[in-house]
Amino acid sequence: MGLPRKQHFWRVWSILSLLSLVVLLAACGSNGGGSTGTGNVGKGPKNPLNACPKNTNTQAASAESGKIQLTVAGWSSSPAEDALVQQALNQFMQQNPNISVTWQVIPGDYPTKIRADMAAGNVPDVFYLQPGQAQEYIKAGKLLNLSPYMARDNVSPDDFYSSLMQPFDCADGTVYGIAKDWNSLGLFYNKTMFQEAGLGDPTNWTWSDLQSAAQKLTKNGVYGIALPPDASRWGAFLFADGGQMLSSDGQSAAFNSQQGVEAATFYTSFQLNHTGVRPGDVGGTWDGDAFGNQKVAMTFEGGWMIPFMAQTFPNVQYGIAPIPMAPNGKRGNLLYTNAWAAYAGTKHPDAAWKLIQFLTGAGHQGDVLRDGFALPTIKSLANDSYFQQNPGVAVLQQGANYGVADFYGAADGEIHTELANALTAIMLGQASPQDALNTAATNVNNWIQENE
Repeated sequence: MGLPRKQHFWRVWSILSLLSLVVLLAACGSNGGGSTGTGNVGKGPKNPLNACPKNTNTQAASAESGKIQLTVAGWSSSPAEDALVQQALNQFMQQNPNISVTWQVIPGDYPTKIRADMAAGNVPDVFYLQPGQAQEYIKAGKLLNLSPYMARDNVSPDDFYSSLMQPFDCADGTVYGIAKDWNSLGLFYNKTMFQEAGLGDPTNWTWSDLQSAAQKLTKNGVYGIALPPDASRWGAFLFADGGQMLSSDGQSAAFNSQQGVEAATFYTSFQLNHTGVRPGDVGGTWDGDAFGNQKVAMTFEGGWMIPFMAQTFPNVQYGIAPIPMAPNGKRGNLLYTNAWAAYAGTKHPDAAWKLIQFLTGAGHQGDVLRDGFALPTIKSLANDSYFQQNPGVAVLQQGANYGVADFYGAADGEIHTELANALTAIMLGQASPQDALNTAATNVNNWIQENE
């Protein structure tokens, strides 16, 4: 499912693994085949952070006859989701009796295992692809170019949310992975505490409304809100205020702008005014613990909170609202996603594509949605009845309309580390927002120059 990237509770609920800082591999040859070329058909949004490979397949391979064996790999999220993946693979095999699929669950450090497989040339035919891996393997020519297959089979990139497709496209819009599901952030709020404080529906709140509510909710040892010093939360406010993480060419930090200072001043104001806390300040390992134990009345989290609350804190009555609007009247959000991709060296490229097409189609994505695991990347499911029955999930789905993928190229890990340090320094009163962000920007820029 779509992943949250959290500096201090990233693997909570065993959802997904941390996006890793990558080392580029040497380019490899193309995967041939015979069908129609793409031109510009089948291309998605351009991604300047992902360099295109020097060599790649430019045509779709023809279908094979005879028996085909595919190996498919991913990480384990939960027994229930693993079972859902296997169920989908079984359905695919029923529809394609000449193709057998073996599902491999990779425990532990998934990026390291896939990197080792790449080095050994022993790569699964189809596998989960994280944004960080996409940047590494697209440039190195390790991934099957899906654009020719999409063009041939009339699968348009426009069928999917562009913000979710972009991390898996290269600079000319060629597609190397299709986002399989995703999540965004929402304001989780304790309904009981809201009622006791005389607070109404927070759907149309502004930043000022959130500050006022946190003040009213802070009493009797309970704080208004839990906010970690985390770029994977703060970034939503930066983007809402019109800021950027990086310059448009990705070569320098841009988060220390006026908008960045405004967003950081707002985000850290709760801690400084004693109306908000970091989760660890109230004994929580992450926001979910603090919220579930009712040490705080509000927090910003994603869909992974829903099963967590249902199984761990079933008696807590809560709602989900959009992230409050910035002073400019706009909302921001962060999107967490992963893709299905195929190995460039697969012996069965057409069969691999067919499987990716099935797993990212409306049928399977609808099953994933209705089982409560994650949100669909395909636009046609936006009006699914599940959203009417689960309005809180609908709030998270709407984040795709104004959210930005929480991934910022090769410097992604450095950006998250430096911004965590900056936000911590501001929250502890050790630096002003401008000084803290300037220090972080200098360190990020130095890293970019040293690793070009």
